Amino acid sequence: MRQLPELSLAEKLVHTGFIFLVGLGLLVAEAYVYVTVGGNNGLTVHAVAEHYYGNRSSSTLQTVLPRMMGYAGMSAADKPKMVAAVNHWIASGETEADYNQAIKPLIAGNCLKCHSVAMTKVLHNPPLVTYGDVKTVAKVDTGMSLSTMLLNGMIHLTMLGVIFWVAGWIFSKSRVPNSIKYPLIIIPFIAMLVDFSGWFLTHQNPAFVWLVLIGGALSCPIALLEMLLSLIQMWFVKPRLQAA
Repeated sequence: MRQLPELSLAEKLVHTGFIFLVGLGLLVAEAYVYVTVGGNNGLTVHAVAEHYYGNRSSSTLQTVLPRMMGYAGMSAADKPKMVAAVNHWIASGETEADYNQAIKPLIAGNCLKCHSVAMTKVLHNPPLVTYGDVKTVAKVDTGMSLSTMLLNGMIHLTMLGVIFWVAGWIFSKSRVPNSIKYPLIIIPFIAMLVDFSGWFLTHQNPAFVWLVLIGGALSCPIALLEMLLSLIQMWFVKPRLQAA
């Protein structure tokens, strides 16, 4: 098998074009994850765990309730009562009977000036008119849905599998010692499987977020390293003289 330094110019050009375009694509993908998952605080362990597990300590309603009560002009004495009522209702299962008894009167008396059907069209606030409206904003964030993880998994495993295969096939023609070459070729495949399984495990328990972090750190970055070494081999290593 001819090694990378001995390839023809045409072969080197086509491999180089692949490496530059796909390498840039992987870097953009890493940046996308950093921006969408990390947000303003960066790609922290907590941010990654929350992306898959969600923030189950509080619903949207509970998070914005202090601000809503301020806009409604509630007295300092009434605010703790409303917070306690909402927390109890959510913790008790958000039943419609409890809503009608304890939550609906509070919403009607304090919130509908901004969250009626008419005002939501003006202020673009979520409506809080019906039980269904309130239950929607009282839903606890459980992170990425299973259907979304399956869809993303199909895309990631298929596309990255092909990329890792081509990158590994090119790198297999390098003169890098086999003790280094073999691990670098196989690690991205294993790491992607670890990453993918980590999504579902983290969705159940945030302690498994380390699988996602380890898998992400060893999949695309290792593939990029393979591509970089392949470029060096193609263009900066002298071809061996052919035997006469």
